[in-house]
Amino acid sequence: MGNVYDTDRKQRLPFATIFIREIKQGVACDSTGSYSIPSLCAGTYTIDCSSVGFTRSTVHLRIAKDLTQNFYLDPDVTTIGEVVVREKKVDERTLISQSHAELAGENLAQVRGTTLGESLKGMAGVYALQSGPSIFKPVIHGLHSNRVLIFNNGVRQEGQQWGSEHAPEIDPFIATKLTVVKGASSVQYGSDAIGGVILVEPAPLPDQSSVHGEFNLMGGSNNRMGVTSGILQGALNKKLSGLRWRVQGTYRRAGNARTPHYFIENTGFSEGNFSATLGYVRKNYGAETYYSEFNTKLGIFSGTHAESITDITAAIERARPLTPSYFSYRIARPYQQVMHQLFKTNAYYIFNNNSRVDVIFARQQNVRSEYDYVPLTGNLNPELYLRLITHTVDAIYKHKAFKKYGGCVGVSGITQGNVRRYQLLIPNFRNYGAGIFYIGRWTGDRLTLEAGVRYDYRWLRAYTVDNNSAQIITPTWNFQNVTETIGSSYTFTDHFSWSVNIGTAWRAPTVNELLSSGVHQSAVSFEIGNPNLHSERAYNIATSLHYQTSRFHGELGLYSNTINGYIFLKPDLQYIHTVRGAYPTFTYTQVDARFRGMDVTASYQLHDSLSVSAKASMLYAWNKTIHDYLQLIPSNRYEATVRYGFGDRVFFRQLYCSAGILYVEKQTRVPANSDYTVPPQAYMLVNFNTGFSVPVGKQQLIISFTANNLVNTAYRDYMDRFRYFTDEPGRNFMLRARVTF
Repeated sequence: MGNVYDTDRKQRLPFATIFIREIKQGVACDSTGSYSIPSLCAGTYTIDCSSVGFTRSTVHLRIAKDLTQNFYLDPDVTTIGEVVVREKKVDERTLISQSHAELAGENLAQVRGTTLGESLKGMAGVYALQSGPSIFKPVIHGLHSNRVLIFNNGVRQEGQQWGSEHAPEIDPFIATKLTVVKGASSVQYGSDAIGGVILVEPAPLPDQSSVHGEFNLMGGSNNRMGVTSGILQGALNKKLSGLRWRVQGTYRRAGNARTPHYFIENTGFSEGNFSATLGYVRKNYGAETYYSEFNTKLGIFSGTHAESITDITAAIERARPLTPSYFSYRIARPYQQVMHQLFKTNAYYIFNNNSRVDVIFARQQNVRSEYDYVPLTGNLNPELYLRLITHTVDAIYKHKAFKKYGGCVGVSGITQGNVRRYQLLIPNFRNYGAGIFYIGRWTGDRLTLEAGVRYDYRWLRAYTVDNNSAQIITPTWNFQNVTETIGSSYTFTDHFSWSVNIGTAWRAPTVNELLSSGVHQSAVSFEIGNPNLHSERAYNIATSLHYQTSRFHGELGLYSNTINGYIFLKPDLQYIHTVRGAYPTFTYTQVDARFRGMDVTASYQLHDSLSVSAKASMLYAWNKTIHDYLQLIPSNRYEATVRYGFGDRVFFRQLYCSAGILYVEKQTRVPANSDYTVPPQAYMLVNFNTGFSVPVGKQQLIISFTANNLVNTAYRDYMDRFRYFTDEPGRNFMLRARVTF
């Protein structure tokens, strides 16, 4: 562990990179310029430290025990010949006073092959909203869907994310780092970011002329899932110097998931994704073009379908579904099929005074088809078809720094058009939005102060039919508001720092909240909108303490988020019978709510090989309108892990084992008689992980083995809509293999 310093300004350098040549692995410093490399085996290593605009520092270290190694980098003042600026793109809008959590390196490798929502749910303060064993949506501090923005390779991900079972259409294999920004982030990333932001960040395009890449294989025992993913990349030289490229693809397939006692019928899925990137970099400018396509077919548990109200009430009350228990890769009705395309082009220019401008344009197309249990018309058309096309443009100008003060100004725009066919759930609509913001930052020796302000405007028009006159009507809404943030970060010592952020945010209601009317088959609900909803307004305060030594790392985060006009899908405790079957009804409701909670993470290196870590996420949500608890909020969660590193043994390199437990409380903080069934009981899961690498020629084959729910506990999770009908999957063994070349 240690810190990285700028020898000129005598300040620590955030996000510098530390790379160990012998094991071909590295880490990035955090926002305070500190880094830590846990469980590094004894030996002699060559370590490179680098940062944008600074000369690289290389040291040779003999490591026999815990060691603190600081790096001091000199500004790069090379002026002879052509200077190629190599850098990792950092979003200028990021506020260091906000709580961040990152998933990278070994921690990211351990969740490879799972969905984005599954990958993130192990972070403190991050949960998952589920619809069965294969659909996961990330939840930050109790908020999800349209309140959590996801940026995929720098582009705001836009799909039908309003549904509880509409998971993000993103392949996590494209990322080398997943970052979660907790708390209201509307000033930086746009309106709607009341809960936070998730950044899916791929590695920078390579600058080496040789072709290299990575290949991943994974298998899972529970649903007999198979995953294969590969990446190939390189750069050109001579006359085409500066031209860089990357291609990537992933295929996943799984069959019916199994609980400890039975298979969950029709829960298989198949998924095929690919992406391609082409970039060009010169001395003070560069450009990049990116295209990706995500395709998936997801089975929906057939036990959720009921022909009558009597049938569905019996299914909810039943301890075990009546559906057949067998394994199959076949995906029958009901199922959903989703395709998401993303095209992005961006460019930047660095001026002589070191100011910089970045421009990003993106086009996205999201096509969602949902197929009912039985075709209504006898043909093969989906019952619900939604096609959303989104165009976004963002421009950010980072102005020249004035001594200790710097800042950036940005503008953004979005246009959307949605077309539906067949059954009605949401109408056709057009959506336009624009925003402008400014963020400034003053950086002292120990104290950093930052503040920002943003204005956003939203225009929404729907195209629907009046039930009385049968005439087409076009209800239109206009929303606008200002958001602000102010924050600070103070470093007391090299080991101890503190940050606080106060901000406001707002979110306009979406078309589903305003005008939903119909069966949402894959969510097992009949949903009813409310055209009289107004914008949500959030007031957020969050603070965090960081403490780090050579053996201990700890972080404590506290937050309070008051949302006036909080919109949620409230169970009506009534059922409706339609030609498509019987469903529980839900209505979009608006209340004043308050979210308060605490996130704790800690790790301690007992000695060179043995370490322990713990996480806790506690959340308390209150409905101020009815003076009672707020429903559909994640339960408190606690996790503890022990890890032992064996070092190099015979043919194995960096051999380690870890074991952990996850305890999730029963959610008792819910209003009485507010749901179709009572919250499930608390549960505890035991997990195990081991891994090592094996030399294969000049390459390293990296193997890991994971056992989730090792003791095969039967349980249901409060954040899973399908808890009404079935248990969660049982024991699952996963084997991963990765080779770089």
